[in-house]
Amino acid sequence: MKRFTDLALGLALAGLPAAGAVSEPAGLAAAIRATADEEPAFVLSASGAHVYQCKPTPNDPSAYAWYFTAPDATLSEGSRTVGTHKTVNLWESTSDRSSVSGVVKSSQSAGADNLPWTLYRAQPIGTSGLFAGVTSIQRVNTSGGAAPSTGCAASNASAETRSNFTADYYFYKRRGAG
Repeated sequence: MKRFTDLALGLALAGLPAAGAVSEPAGLAAAIRATADEEPAFVLSASGAHVYQCKPTPNDPSAYAWYFTAPDATLSEGSRTVGTHKTVNLWESTSDRSSVSGVVKSSQSAGADNLPWTLYRAQPIGTSGLFAGVTSIQRVNTSGGAAPSTGCAASNASAETRSNFTADYYFYKRRGAG
C-alpha cells in the first residue's frame, strides 16, 4: 500500500493523472499498441527538434544523407515543464531526476515530413519518481521532425541541422500498478 500511496502522491505532486485516468490514443496500428496487461499512466507533450548530421552513406561513400544524432525536446504537462528528451531513447524528469530508457519495438508512418509513431519497450532507471514502473512508451501525434530530404552533400559533410517537431508521449505501466 505504501508504494501505491507514494506513486499517487508523486503523480499528484507532479500534477499528472494516476494510471487508468488516461485513454489510449486513437489511430494506432496494431503493431504499436501496448500489451493488454499495460495501461496509459500519463501523457507528456514534447516540443523541440531532432538533430541530424550530414554524412556519407554506408553503401556509397560518394553519396551523402542526413542521419539522426539526438533529440532536443522539452516534455510538458500543460504549460508546465516536467522533463527533457535530450539523449537518444532516454526521457528524464526535471523535478525528481528519475528517467526511463526505451528501445524501439515498432513504428507506423505519420507522413513524409513527420516523425513516425513509435512504440518503445521501456526500462525505468531507478525505483522511484515519475518514470518508475514505466513499461512502454508511445510517441504519437507527431508533427515535423523528419530529416530534410535535400541539402546534404560532400560540400557540407559533418554539418548539423535541426528539424522542429511536436509529439505526445504516452507512458504505460502494468495494469493496476498505479
